[in-house]
Amino acid sequence: MEHYLDLLNKLSVSASEERFNDKKGAINKALITYFAHTHQKIDLHTAVDTFTIKKHFLDPSRSEIFDRIAHRNTSILLDVLDRKEEFLPLPFLVSIPPPIRAQIIEGYSSTGESMEIARHFTRQQIDTIFTLDERDIIFFLQGKISIRYYTPPKKFPAGTDKRFAGESVENMEAMYRHYFPGGAWESIEAILGEVLEDRLNFSVIDNNTFTKSFIPVFRSMIEILLLDRVSEEDRSKIEGQTGFILRQYFHPILLYTAKNLLDFVENRDKNAEAFVKYFTDDIIIDGAGNKIQKFAITDRRQQKWNYSSVVSVMMQYKQSKIRIAAQKESIVSAQERVNESQNDIATEKKHKLEIAEKLDEVETMVSANDTKILELKGQISNTPEDDIALKSELKNGHDLYNELFKMKKNYSTQLELTRNRLTNKMSELAQRHKKLEYEKKSLQSIIEQTASVKEMYELVAEAVSLVLAKR
Repeated sequence: MEHYLDLLNKLSVSASEERFNDKKGAINKALITYFAHTHQKIDLHTAVDTFTIKKHFLDPSRSEIFDRIAHRNTSILLDVLDRKEEFLPLPFLVSIPPPIRAQIIEGYSSTGESMEIARHFTRQQIDTIFTLDERDIIFFLQGKISIRYYTPPKKFPAGTDKRFAGESVENMEAMYRHYFPGGAWESIEAILGEVLEDRLNFSVIDNNTFTKSFIPVFRSMIEILLLDRVSEEDRSKIEGQTGFILRQYFHPILLYTAKNLLDFVENRDKNAEAFVKYFTDDIIIDGAGNKIQKFAITDRRQQKWNYSSVVSVMMQYKQSKIRIAAQKESIVSAQERVNESQNDIATEKKHKLEIAEKLDEVETMVSANDTKILELKGQISNTPEDDIALKSELKNGHDLYNELFKMKKNYSTQLELTRNRLTNKMSELAQRHKKLEYEKKSLQSIIEQTASVKEMYELVAEAVSLVLAKR
């Protein structure tokens, strides 16, 4: 309130309601503009002696704490925008580093929101603050937030190889071997599932959106992957290297994507159902009146698949996976029992060794005591009968003999029992090994029995990957 009254004084309108009313529109506009700079929408009521501001929440259904965090995150993103040049490893890509990403995402997570919600609101804020085009893409990958601006295809002089952004095949092959001596698929596969979930999620995406976006999404994915590998001097070649890698792994990427779609079909996802049903040989008319040729799911045998036949295969495949998974559990259980027997045997062997060592000690003591008794008897025979000390010592020797005899008998009994237990445990281990081998053979049998279903699944997946690639 104090700042508001200071503002009215500076404008020389605080003492006159008439002068205030003349300036009221400009004052209101200035206040609304001020808050708009930090992407805050307000409802405003002003008068010559008072004013009220009601702030709009980013999401009215969320709490005030959530909105405060959203405002804080807006400030963080505005700061990134102000220092944008610091976050541009490539002219067309903003890379927000892990510490800032963590600060943004963990803020939302601290209110109990899911990662999905945190990403959703962050995406909304970035979209607004960075004034993104619908063709720009936001990624949450490699611990960072990446904003990939749309760039139109480059124009090259006639005769130039356009496949790799004007770079030569030889240079791209050399660069690829340098940065991916073992191939790039392992690195791609590690992030591909997350990319599909985040950007090409078959539970929400439609066919038209997928067709328009899958190439840019996969290209951007590889660019982000390359940024963490290539040296700064090679960054200018990232576009070419991206094209080179995408061309090499286009089929595996689409096959992985097709199997991801089939996972949704297997779980009877309604959006995935509509997505697959779209694939027919029909010609449709779009909103602009253009004819569009659709494509059917056709396998390498030229057999066509509709949604019902795809679902049929997926249900069989699901059952085969359940059988295989159950049998693998049986193997794990059988292996655990084998391990248990092996541990028991190891324990018994250790116990047997300890008892045998104690028995050896007792037998050594018995031998020593027997020798001592014989010596004492010889001494007594050569001394007066009233040698009380020798007789007492001899008595102690006999008493020790009795005690050692009991100990020897006890250890001998324990040793025999341990041997018996070991025999039983060894027999039990042999039986459990047989059970484990039986379970392994059963798994192999199930795999062989379901091989035709697996083959059919791979055939369908391959066919789906081919139809996904058609544009």
